Amino acid sequence: MTRTSGSHPRARLTTEQRAVLEKGGEGYVRVMGRNFIYALYGALRNIRMYPVENAVVQKALEELSTVSEELRATENELEFRVSGEFIFVNSTRLRLDLDNYTTFSYLLTQCRNSGVGVLRVHAKPAARDWTVLLSFLIAPQGEAPADRFEQLLRRLDTAGITAFEVSPPVASEDDE
Repeated sequence: MTRTSGSHPRARLTTEQRAVLEKGGEGYVRVMGRNFIYALYGALRNIRMYPVENAVVQKALEELSTVSEELRATENELEFRVSGEFIFVNSTRLRLDLDNYTTFSYLLTQCRNSGVGVLRVHAKPAARDWTVLLSFLIAPQGEAPADRFEQLLRRLDTAGITAFEVSPPVASEDDE
């Protein structure tokens, strides 16, 4: 690589690229959190449109697993939380803008419909784990969100899935 006098390769990095390089900071969580919600959105949409065995679905699940595990391993936790009109990843509020409006709206709607407010990933989930969870988020069962949430807990328990901890929505100071 040739450089001009005085230039440094890090100086040409975008703010986003620098944030990813500086693992453990809020910038890193913002960038990786955004990657996580895009991967989550993509996997939900693909599971809705194609059979689970389809290569497109499998690739989306693989991407979701990779992004979630990188974030979980680096930060020692992965918590996805919806609160009001906001999405948080590891307590960092992700910014809503025109580029991610559709993604945010879709995820907020799916979480509200299924009665889920918090998703914690405690261990590396297998593709099957994501498939069971996401299939339920797409087609929740039950009349009210609280009933749907209870059905989700039963489904995860019956399937023996322990990588996730889900909780109903909780109001907090961050909602303001």
